[in-house]
Amino acid sequence: MRYVVTCFLEKEEPCSFIVYGGSKHEAAFTFEKTLKEASPLNDYVELSDGKQVKVGSILAYRIDEVKPLF
Repeated sequence: MRYVVTCFLEKEEPCSFIVYGGSKHEAAFTFEKTLKEASPLNDYVELSDGKQVKVGSILAYRIDEVKPLF
C-alpha cells in the first residue's frame, strides 16, 4: 500500500512524499528507522523528486493512507 508522509519543517513549507508498506505501522516504522539512523546535524533525507531535507529540520510528520481510486 501507499502512504503519504507530510513533514513539517523548521524554516520551510511542509513537504510530502510517498512511502510504501504493508501497513501504516510498517510504513511509519521504516520512516522512523531512517530518521533514527541519520545524524540530525549532517544527514539529509532525499525525496523522490530529488529534493533533500535536512533530518534536523523535521519538526513533526504525519502519515496518511493513499486511498485507491476504485
